[in-house]
Amino acid sequence: MAFIKVLAKELAFLAAFYAGVRYLGEFTLRESIVLTFIAWVGYELYAKLNASRRVEKVFEPFCVSVHPNWYELLSDFQLIAGMETWHRLREEAERLPASEYNVLRSGFLFTVIQPPSDQGLLPGLTYWNNQKMFLSEVELSGSIVEIKDESILPRLREEHPFLKHPRWAQLPEVYFKWGAGGYELGLEVQLEWWENLCKSGAIGELADAKTHKDHLCGTTRLVIATLPYSEFGIYYDVPVDRMKEWEKVRDKQLEACEWKRTVERDSEIRDPWSRVAHKYFAVAHRGV
Repeated sequence: MAFIKVLAKELAFLAAFYAGVRYLGEFTLRESIVLTFIAWVGYELYAKLNASRRVEKVFEPFCVSVHPNWYELLSDFQLIAGMETWHRLREEAERLPASEYNVLRSGFLFTVIQPPSDQGLLPGLTYWNNQKMFLSEVELSGSIVEIKDESILPRLREEHPFLKHPRWAQLPEVYFKWGAGGYELGLEVQLEWWENLCKSGAIGELADAKTHKDHLCGTTRLVIATLPYSEFGIYYDVPVDRMKEWEKVRDKQLEACEWKRTVERDSEIRDPWSRVAHKYFAVAHRGV
């Protein structure tokens, strides 16, 4: 179909050109044919030159920053009692050495350095900047707050000292990982605690969140937000001549997953980051 359209356009141009030189320019039949032939050669050269400018965008390494909107996330899911508990959490995180990674303080920062192979998963070979390690699959997680004071551990059999959650290894955790419909962002919590919370009705519609249960470990992952894979598509092989069309599709998918594109307006310098915001998470990315 595309070939027929191109051919029809070319024939229409040649017919119009021939009619112009033959009847308006009053050239002879032979002269009109020669001039039309020259015009056809010129048209073909122009078409090939124009096509050569449509270079497909190759993969560009990029970095991604993920930050939970902590207070909204923890309070809406009944993990903290209020602002006072939130301040205690922040103070506990700030006590950690600057060289020690904590997700509550730093969120997630990773860099995608190579695209996936034909059989590989998006986004590709990744360097997790926070933990200084390479990953073939993006599956990042971190404890919201770890207990460093060993003297209080015997008293923690029932509940976490800062969170309204049973102490279960290093839970609860926040995570960012690949999923079936996009990158999944959420919380990992104790399964029994979550089921009891849902039954209580304290979190309303949030109880309908998609979950990945691990009965063996007694935990479940709550999928709180899904970031479409297309959000990072600009760094992969997107043809330049289809960029606008692709951006429309990407923004529709983003809106369907309850994300909004945001712009930093406080700085006079152009912000190099592309930013999207969800009620519970903020994600920024840029090429490197």
